[in-house]
Amino acid sequence: MSQLLFVYGTLLRRSPHPMARFLNERATYLGAAKIAGRLYNLGRFPGLVQGEPGDWVFGDLYDLGDEAARTLADLDRYENEESTPEALFERQLAEVIVADGATQSAWVWWFRGKVDPQQRIPSGRYL
Repeated sequence: MSQLLFVYGTLLRRSPHPMARFLNERATYLGAAKIAGRLYNLGRFPGLVQGEPGDWVFGDLYDLGDEAARTLADLDRYENEESTPEALFERQLAEVIVADGATQSAWVWWFRGKVDPQQRIPSGRYL
Protein backbone atom coordinates (compact mmCIF):
# COMPACT_ATOMS: atom_id res chain seq x y z
CA MET A 1 0.00 0.00 0.00
CA SER A 2 1.30 3.44 -0.92
CA GLN A 3 1.99 5.87 1.90
CA LEU A 4 1.81 8.86 -0.45
CA LEU A 5 -1.21 11.14 -0.80
CA PHE A 6 -1.85 13.85 -3.40
CA VAL A 7 -4.31 16.59 -2.41
CA TYR A 8 -5.68 19.41 -4.56
CA GLY A 9 -8.47 21.15 -2.62
CA THR A 10 -9.52 21.74 0.94
CA LEU A 11 -6.67 19.52 2.19
CA LEU A 12 -3.96 21.71 0.61
CA ARG A 13 -1.30 22.92 3.00
CA ARG A 14 -2.35 26.57 2.47
CA SER A 15 -6.03 25.83 3.13
CA PRO A 16 -7.62 27.15 6.33
CA HIS A 17 -9.83 24.04 6.56
CA PRO A 18 -9.46 22.07 9.85
CA MET A 19 -8.83 18.84 7.92
CA ALA A 20 -5.86 20.50 6.18
CA ARG A 21 -4.38 21.14 9.62
CA PHE A 22 -5.20 17.54 10.60
CA LEU A 23 -3.30 16.25 7.55
CA ASN A 24 -0.34 18.56 8.16
CA GLU A 25 -0.07 17.26 11.75
CA ARG A 26 -0.29 13.60 10.73
CA ALA A 27 1.88 13.54 7.60
CA THR A 28 5.10 14.89 6.14
CA TYR A 29 4.75 17.45 3.39
CA LEU A 30 6.96 16.41 0.46
CA GLY A 31 6.31 19.35 -1.84
CA ALA A 32 4.30 20.48 -4.82
CA ALA A 33 3.12 17.97 -7.42
CA LYS A 34 0.73 17.71 -10.34
CA ILE A 35 -1.60 15.13 -11.80
CA ALA A 36 -3.18 14.74 -15.22
CA GLY A 37 -6.81 15.83 -15.00
CA ARG A 38 -9.25 18.71 -14.83
CA LEU A 39 -10.38 20.60 -11.75
CA TYR A 40 -13.95 21.83 -11.19
CA ASN A 41 -15.41 24.18 -8.59
CA LEU A 42 -18.19 22.20 -6.91
CA GLY A 43 -19.09 24.92 -4.41
CA ARG A 44 -17.44 24.43 -1.02
CA PHE A 45 -14.73 22.21 -2.55
CA PRO A 46 -13.26 21.18 -5.91
CA GLY A 47 -13.50 17.94 -7.82
CA LEU A 48 -10.81 16.25 -9.92
CA VAL A 49 -11.85 14.36 -13.06
CA GLN A 50 -10.00 12.79 -15.96
CA GLY A 51 -8.95 15.33 -18.58
CA GLU A 52 -7.45 15.63 -22.01
CA PRO A 53 -3.69 15.36 -22.68
CA GLY A 54 -2.04 18.50 -21.39
CA ASP A 55 -4.60 19.13 -18.64
CA TRP A 56 -2.95 19.40 -15.20
CA VAL A 57 -4.15 19.81 -11.64
CA PHE A 58 -1.67 21.13 -9.10
CA GLY A 59 -1.49 20.23 -5.44
CA ASP A 60 0.55 18.93 -2.54
CA LEU A 61 2.18 15.56 -1.99
CA TYR A 62 2.35 14.07 1.50
CA ASP A 63 3.99 11.01 3.03
CA LEU A 64 1.51 9.49 5.50
CA GLY A 65 4.18 7.43 7.25
CA ASP A 66 3.53 4.46 9.54
CA GLU A 67 -0.03 5.59 10.33
CA ALA A 68 -1.06 5.73 6.66
CA ALA A 69 -4.00 3.32 6.98
CA ARG A 70 -5.47 5.14 9.98
CA THR A 71 -4.97 8.59 8.46
CA LEU A 72 -6.51 7.49 5.15
CA ALA A 73 -9.52 6.04 7.00
CA ASP A 74 -10.06 9.38 8.78
CA LEU A 75 -9.68 11.30 5.52
CA ASP A 76 -12.00 8.89 3.67
CA ARG A 77 -14.70 9.68 6.24
CA TYR A 78 -14.18 13.40 5.62
CA GLU A 79 -14.27 13.01 1.81
CA ASN A 80 -17.32 10.77 1.94
CA GLU A 81 -19.33 13.27 4.00
CA GLU A 82 -19.92 15.14 0.73
CA SER A 83 -20.49 12.05 -1.42
CA THR A 84 -23.80 10.83 -2.73
CA PRO A 85 -24.50 7.94 -5.12
CA GLU A 86 -24.69 10.53 -7.94
CA ALA A 87 -21.60 12.50 -6.86
CA LEU A 88 -19.07 10.15 -5.36
CA PHE A 89 -15.49 10.84 -4.36
CA GLU A 90 -13.43 7.69 -4.91
CA ARG A 91 -9.88 7.20 -3.65
CA GLN A 92 -7.54 5.44 -6.08
CA LEU A 93 -3.84 5.18 -6.75
CA ALA A 94 -2.61 7.41 -9.56
CA GLU A 95 0.67 8.70 -10.93
CA VAL A 96 1.67 12.19 -9.86
CA ILE A 97 4.63 14.22 -11.06
CA VAL A 98 6.84 15.95 -8.52
CA ALA A 99 8.95 19.10 -8.97
CA ASP A 100 11.99 17.30 -10.44
CA GLY A 101 9.83 15.53 -13.05
CA ALA A 102 9.88 12.11 -11.35
CA THR A 103 6.63 10.17 -11.08
CA GLN A 104 5.26 8.74 -7.85
CA SER A 105 2.26 6.53 -7.16
CA ALA A 106 -0.03 8.28 -4.69
CA TRP A 107 -3.57 8.08 -3.39
CA VAL A 108 -5.96 10.71 -4.79
CA TRP A 109 -9.71 11.31 -4.57
CA TRP A 110 -11.40 11.45 -7.98
CA PHE A 111 -14.82 13.02 -8.39
CA ARG A 112 -17.24 10.59 -10.07
CA GLY A 113 -20.24 12.89 -10.52
CA LYS A 114 -21.40 15.20 -13.29
CA VAL A 115 -19.57 18.48 -13.73
CA ASP A 116 -20.66 21.74 -15.34
CA PRO A 117 -18.12 22.83 -17.98
CA GLN A 118 -18.59 26.45 -16.83
CA GLN A 119 -17.28 25.50 -13.37
CA ARG A 120 -13.92 24.31 -14.65
CA ILE A 121 -10.88 25.88 -12.99
CA PRO A 122 -8.64 26.29 -16.07
CA SER A 123 -5.49 27.00 -14.04
CA GLY A 124 -5.78 23.62 -12.29
CA ARG A 125 -5.13 25.39 -8.96
CA TYR A 126 -7.80 25.52 -6.26
CA LEU A 127 -6.30 28.16 -3.94
